[in-house]
Amino acid sequence: MTGQAGAEPLYAVGIIGCGNIFERYVTGMRGLGGVNIAWCADLDEPLARKRGEEFGIAGGSVADALADRLGPADLVVNLTPPAAHAAVSRQVLLANKHVYVEKPLATAPADAAAILRLAADRELLVGAAPDWILSATAQAAGQAIQAGRIGEPVAVSAFATHSKVEQWHPSPAMFFTAGAGPVLDIGPYYISALAHLLGPVRSVAALERVGASERQVTSPGRTVDTVPVDVPTHVCAVLEFASGTIGTLTLSFDAWERTMPFIEIYGTEGTLSLPMPHESDGQVRLKLHSDADWTRLTPPDGPYTRGIGVTDMAAAITEGKPHKATGTAAYHVLEVLTALSTASSRHEIVPVTSTP
Repeated sequence: MTGQAGAEPLYAVGIIGCGNIFERYVTGMRGLGGVNIAWCADLDEPLARKRGEEFGIAGGSVADALADRLGPADLVVNLTPPAAHAAVSRQVLLANKHVYVEKPLATAPADAAAILRLAADRELLVGAAPDWILSATAQAAGQAIQAGRIGEPVAVSAFATHSKVEQWHPSPAMFFTAGAGPVLDIGPYYISALAHLLGPVRSVAALERVGASERQVTSPGRTVDTVPVDVPTHVCAVLEFASGTIGTLTLSFDAWERTMPFIEIYGTEGTLSLPMPHESDGQVRLKLHSDADWTRLTPPDGPYTRGIGVTDMAAAITEGKPHKATGTAAYHVLEVLTALSTASSRHEIVPVTSTP
């Protein structure tokens, strides 16, 4: 804990992983307040030092950071590539520090479960993105459902389509390898949102395919011109929720343009329409069967802020209360998403056993 004299002390956090998303987390956490970013580290130590200098943070190696040689921090934010999430989180927990992981929690449920067991054994906490559930948008939607404003939720449709990563990321190969693709890159936002609003998923069915086997990269400052595709890029799923609600979900890197809604929840008395669940500057809209038009439930609450889950977790640790974006919720999301591939390959309905 660090802070100025007479001020509320700030909770010290460190960051491992200084890549593309690093700046958004730093900016987001500083804007939210409540934490002090003590250090940043990366396997590429020169990169960590460079990024540290840019943002006025101590930068160095992962070994030095976890040994507190860059400064004390009891909570570490893991922003490494997805394939490294489990290994780095294990290092953090073995250093007796809480860990908050960028999505997904791991690339395989077995690895994620091992992380949660290790944390429990050491009485440490695991948090994980997505943290959209903390936004005013998510809270307004949840309150509307809990209040029964659309009656009983019967069905939901969700469309998670192309982020056009080839046009903005300088080296997007990681998005088309194991641990990513539309399923583990954008899927966590949608499954997290749906589970938050409708409860846990009980079973899934799915079909998936690869679109183009190679992608052209056109982003400014790109380091490559093409990247190979090693994962399915278009997935259609059916979700059965424990509540009885059924849903359809499309996850795609092949649908570049869209007219479909992001999320619509259909109830016995009306429909709830939600914006993209990793942006909170859209509208939650409600339309009852008897209404002539849609009603807006919330004004925009500003662009989605990366790091809100970290600041919530830091406050929870300080106050000794539960945090919101938990590792167990992230495990459920991962189990659902990895079950899609199993369901597609077997042409079967696959059960989901975890409940967040």
